Amino acid sequence: MIQCFCDETGNHADAPVFCVGGYLFSPEKATLFHDKWREVLLPLRRKGITHFHATYCGLKHREFQNLSDPERSALFRSLVDLIHETAEIGVIGEIKRDEYRGWINSNPRFARKAGSEFAIACMQCLAHFAKCAGDLGETEIVYKFESGDKPKMDEVSALLNAVSSNPKVKEALRFKEYSFGPKGATAHQLEAADLLLWAYQKLHVDYNVYPDYVKISRQLFYESNVIHRVLSLGPQTMTFQALYNESHGLPLE
Repeated sequence: MIQCFCDETGNHADAPVFCVGGYLFSPEKATLFHDKWREVLLPLRRKGITHFHATYCGLKHREFQNLSDPERSALFRSLVDLIHETAEIGVIGEIKRDEYRGWINSNPRFARKAGSEFAIACMQCLAHFAKCAGDLGETEIVYKFESGDKPKMDEVSALLNAVSSNPKVKEALRFKEYSFGPKGATAHQLEAADLLLWAYQKLHVDYNVYPDYVKISRQLFYESNVIHRVLSLGPQTMTFQALYNESHGLPLE
């Protein structure tokens, strides 16, 4: 049973883009990732590092201020290398916030059916992960999402519970089960999803703002055997998702 670990970013009001993304791992490679990454982090525990956080590490914030620049560069590089070694495929679903707001204002009924940016991007990613899992010969996917904004988590939980209760949708999405949880001891794989979204959002910036970290993270995309897909989710996709939810009895109102 293939496993998928997902994160989201762009919750703050002034964020121009909202993204959901993550990686598929085979069970064996998910375990390999977790064990190897735990070994990488173990010597850093005495400095307060229990898990990787790309933003804090890149900006030398919070506990990452206890690390030297070479140590932080090494963390980025080691995580990129381990993702290359273990992940099957990475997927990102992105929604431009201004397009989403404009679509809501123009389509109030559909907006109630489609839900938040998180709900729309989540469902689109699930559909793409299902296709990828099928290509790999897998029948079911177990999802782990990083815990975060509670209202959005509650909304997506209601949506995924409805998916689980609908045999046809559940089969089409190859959906087995889901859970939410924090990065760290029980789900280090979520840190791969964190780096994926951070690296993607940094593709448009001058890497000099983040010394070596942006250059290193870009290796996820151009020096990897891991396939990456970006789903740009515009108004048509939002309307489609609303119609899909309505016609398949996936309540969001």
